Formats: sequence, C-alpha cells, structure tokens
Amino acid sequence: MQTENITTHTVQSADGTLIGYRRLGSGSPIVLVHGSISTGDQWHGVAAELARTNTVYVMDRRGRGLSADAEEYALGTESDDIKALLEVAGEGSALLGHSYGAICALEAVRTGASVSSLVLYEPPLPVDAPTAGAALEDYAAAVNEGDGDKAMRIAAAHFLRISPEETEGLAASPLWAGMVGLSATWTRELREIDLTDVLIQQYADLDVSTLLLVGEASPTHLVGASTHLQQRLANVTGHRMPGQSHFAHVMDPAGVAGAIQAFINR
Repeated sequence: MQTENITTHTVQSADGTLIGYRRLGSGSPIVLVHGSISTGDQWHGVAAELARTNTVYVMDRRGRGLSADAEEYALGTESDDIKALLEVAGEGSALLGHSYGAICALEAVRTGASVSSLVLYEPPLPVDAPTAGAALEDYAAAVNEGDGDKAMRIAAAHFLRISPEETEGLAASPLWAGMVGLSATWTRELREIDLTDVLIQQYADLDVSTLLLVGEASPTHLVGASTHLQQRLANVTGHRMPGQSHFAHVMDPAGVAGAIQAFINR
C-alpha cells in the first residue's frame, strides 16, 4: 500500500471524543468500520484496492489506534462516531462494517445516518442465542487478571466458535498479538452485542440497499445471522466468498474489494 497517498485526520464525535481515520483515493466515498479486537489497519489491503475507484475513509473505532476513548461507552457512542465520519465523507457515502463494526453500522443507519448503500460483513447479531452469554464472565475475569492469551482462547471457543485446530492456527498468525492487546476492549462490546436482541427486527426493517458478505467457511452463528437478515431485508444482495471465513479481508483483500466495488459502483 502506497503510504504517500494516505493522510491521517481526526473528527470530533458527539461526546467530544476524537475519532481518528485515514483517507486515501478519489471517487465516490466509502467509510470502513472494523470489528472487535482489531484496528483499521486490518482493512488497509482492501482500502488500497477500493482507492482505485473511491475515496476511502478507514476509521479506528474509539479506544484504539488513532482514536481517543471516553469513560462512558455504549453502542450509541459507536453510532455517533460513524455519523461524525459520514459527515466528513459527505453526501452519497457508502458504509461498510465488519463483525461488531457491522452492528455499529446498522445502529448508525437505524438511528438516522444517511448512506447510499450498506455493506455488512458477518454482523454477530444474537439471532438464536446470545453471542457472548455466560462465557463473558470467564472472559472478563481473564482480562482482569491480565491474561489476554487466556481470554482470547475463551473467546475463540465461545464467541468466535471455531475449532481447537482453527484456534491454534489463529494463535500462530500475525493477527493474534493484536487481538490479545485489544482483548480488554471486547468485554464492553460483547455486552452491547447481546443487548441488540431487542433491535434485530428494527435492523431487518431497514430499506437501504445492502450487500451481505459471508464467508463460505465462516462459523454457523455468523452465517445464520446474515441469513436472518437476507431473508428479511427489503433491498439486499448476498455474496458468498468461496473458501473464506471471518477474515477474508486479511486473507483475500482484492477479492473482498472486488465484491464491494461491484456492488457500490454498479
């Protein structure tokens, strides 16, 4: 990725928190919202591809990277952060959210954000059961003990719901250290995810043009949440990514960007 074409900025959210973002490319705007236990850095490969035809805004969600944090936290503050960046990006912006970032994007649109289109990559909505549930207590205890590695292994089994073999593969990957480092931020986000059970129907009632990205090999609860939305959204397109899972944006950024471009630039 050519860093000379990237500029860094901040925007003030409704509660005064400064939200950092990177801007690159030119063309119709798209705002990218990353998921839990990550930063916008995970999306730079996709952003570089999108920047060939679009102006791309890659935010760091509050509490990490370029962004500040605040003592009070709720899904609504994440929604406000996205709205602040959409104001910068301007009219006609597309909005992409991955994982918890996709829930934040849904909440932004539900509460009034105007977007030209919405791209959701596996929002972990608690459609059939809580996403975190009782395991959140053990996860939070491990975080409080300062054992981020233990916390992430609990998360892999109960929140990501991947196999022990997949967990070991993830632990051996470059992603793991960053996840461990951000494990404390996931506690509050998981609590908010489970509280969205009362909002799922309102998300399903949205009429914005929506693309649902789903990995062919993704965990069943993530596929199920996207299937739930696809069966209910009025203006929806589904795109299954062959051989990919929840991290296709890292494993195949060109493929993910191609699917997004085909949808938002159609």
